[in-house]
Amino acid sequence: MPISVFIDMTLSAIITVWSPGPNNILLLSTASQYGVKKNFRFMLGIWTGSLTLMCLSGIFCSTLGNLIPGIQPVMKYIGAAYILYLAWQTAKRQPPSASVQEKEPSYVMGIFLQLVNVKIIIYGLTMFSSYILPYESAIPVLFFFAVYLMILGALGNLIWAFAGNILNRFYADHYKVMNAVMALLLVWCALRIMGIL
Repeated sequence: MPISVFIDMTLSAIITVWSPGPNNILLLSTASQYGVKKNFRFMLGIWTGSLTLMCLSGIFCSTLGNLIPGIQPVMKYIGAAYILYLAWQTAKRQPPSASVQEKEPSYVMGIFLQLVNVKIIIYGLTMFSSYILPYESAIPVLFFFAVYLMILGALGNLIWAFAGNILNRFYADHYKVMNAVMALLLVWCALRIMGIL
């Protein structure tokens, strides 16, 4: 994989998994309520589920590419379209509400959240089909990228968990600017995938 593609993939991944989404908003809320330490098992569950989905995404996209030769360019454009959709969703996103979580989240809850988290599922499919599989196909390399993508998500989770109420208030005050910047960066990533930039 060329270094320029790796950098584009990393930027796209960071924008996607560090932006507000089910994992990050829930961690923001629960960490402000229970603290980061009591949320650690929940985060481990999120990371386990995320790594599982990244591996399955890599296997699915690779298998589909082998079964239907020539699908890779189509998958690349589908991935770019999804990133543009994420840009639109990010631009119009409202600040998170202060919903109260009554039960302390668990490891199993973290895994389950990933299995139903459409954002993470499509994130894995997009990263593999748009960035990784056009250049790499060896199983160990695909596993490396699955771990890498999960680690990027884990870093975003930690940022949101540690930020707690501070980030919640900052985002609530400046969400329009933050959303606009993240949305424009996602558009840039989509245009790069399509070869327009």
